[in-house]
Amino acid sequence: MVRSSFALTLACALISTAVNAHEVWIEPQDWQLPEGSDIAAQVLNGEEFRGQMLSWQPRAIKRAEKWEGDSSSALSGRLGDIPAISASAQTDSLLTLLYETNHNTVTYEAYEKFTSFLNEKGFERVIAEHAGRNLPREGIKEAYSRHAKALVAVGAGQGADAPRGMVIELVALDNPYTSDTAAPLRFQVFYEGAVLPQNRVTLFDKAPDGAVVTTFGQSDAEGIVAFEVTEGHTYLVDTVMIRPTSRDLLIQTRGAVWESLWASLTFQVPAAR
Repeated sequence: MVRSSFALTLACALISTAVNAHEVWIEPQDWQLPEGSDIAAQVLNGEEFRGQMLSWQPRAIKRAEKWEGDSSSALSGRLGDIPAISASAQTDSLLTLLYETNHNTVTYEAYEKFTSFLNEKGFERVIAEHAGRNLPREGIKEAYSRHAKALVAVGAGQGADAPRGMVIELVALDNPYTSDTAAPLRFQVFYEGAVLPQNRVTLFDKAPDGAVVTTFGQSDAEGIVAFEVTEGHTYLVDTVMIRPTSRDLLIQTRGAVWESLWASLTFQVPAAR
């Protein structure tokens, strides 16, 4: 019994550590499917487009949906399911899988780790704000939530991405399955229902051999950023908003002074035919 309890405690600690790490994204087993197919998709957590699979955890999930055009339906699962997301592709469309989490927290014991994260995401101003609010340099608690989308081509994959009402969201302005990839693909960042200008956006480009290349961009005055893409490659687009916690969230999290909101968008560009 003691051995079992220890193993469970260790497993929970490892999961907690993994979930505190960087991006969360959705990765379907198949990016292009015939109409009427079943969809299985992993939810992954990690860095540089490499991560650990997360299981279906109802208490952690705020919202999970499938969108086909303007029609949406809730996704459900059983506790511990891997892959976490199962759905069906009913109509020829650019299908969207959506996954949002409730808040969780992480504590930075070392000030340098906190500032390194802020610099990586382009939020140097938060370092000055932290000092200006006379907040501690050790034991800095942050609340975070994830807001992930994946685009899947069903049939011909015709259609367009659109805002789906998340607090922070990346929207593909060009359909990656049908657009001319000789030109860069455009993405728009939304925050609280409005476009988000001057926010850092990161593109992770995974080649068929698994090699990953990272590119940084910045949304313009209309919240738009464009990236060049390559046929046959898989992509993760990521952006983050960092803001002071509300009074309610401060109380709920027992002391989180900053909140980070993470948006991700994944898709694949079809190989040349």
